[in-house]
Amino acid sequence: MSNPKEIKRRILSIESVIKTTEAMKMISIVKLRKTKNLLIRIKNYLCYMESIFFDLFLKKNEKEIEENKFFLEKGKMKLFIIFTSDRGLCGSFNSLIFEKINYIFHKKKHEKYIFFSVGKKGFDFLCKKKKYDIYHKNWIGNSSSNLQIQSFVSELIFDFLKEKFSSIYLIYNHLKKSLSQEIVIEKFLPIDSTNLNFQKKIPEISYILEPSRKRILNFLIPKFLNAKLLKIFWESITAEHTARMISMHKATENAHDIQRNLILNYNKERQTTITKEILEIISGLESLK
Repeated sequence: MSNPKEIKRRILSIESVIKTTEAMKMISIVKLRKTKNLLIRIKNYLCYMESIFFDLFLKKNEKEIEENKFFLEKGKMKLFIIFTSDRGLCGSFNSLIFEKINYIFHKKKHEKYIFFSVGKKGFDFLCKKKKYDIYHKNWIGNSSSNLQIQSFVSELIFDFLKEKFSSIYLIYNHLKKSLSQEIVIEKFLPIDSTNLNFQKKIPEISYILEPSRKRILNFLIPKFLNAKLLKIFWESITAEHTARMISMHKATENAHDIQRNLILNYNKERQTTITKEILEIISGLESLK
């Protein structure tokens, strides 16, 4: 049996753990609300962009689409962009991404590919595993601004058009309605016109295009790709805050269970000590008689 003083010290330490996990849970809830609002706006914007593509280009100009560089796959090198967190304490959010990377690496050994991380945890993982080639020596943090994301997308587009990559894939955590997560591998470039989502179709309009359809398409595609990457960026952050909120909630519940057990043990030890003292007093009185 443990010393009551030691048990009391452990109870106090568990109380401080509960305060910490509850505070982190509340912070994650506040951040989650903000990121959800941003994600809804970006999703609506991207939905209208896809509708414009469908209505303006994809329905009537299949040949023009097929000849466009953004829709063609050239080269051999594949780039995988992984979306991880900057910090830990978010359950299996990062480990599931790492498992998917290992699976890709072992399954497709003969193919050429390179990795880039959005998030410090993914960058540290890629640096530790020297077998993975990294696209840049730096990484993009989850606190990056939209302008930083936009400049990164411009760099990706430039390298893709220079045929440094045959294709670019995004690996991220997708949040389901049941608050569970699944790893999604989504093709970023070349654009697959068959996989565009058309949730809200804008009314069909007879557009007057100036200066030309081709130049407008080349102007809109970078905007579309920037919106798509931003959507996945904020979706990953939303999934991260959800995972951290759930893990902190579970940690708080486990800490409460440990605290209850410690209080029970403390009461037992205290009762045992009191019983021993009473027995000593009684035995002393008996010896005096």
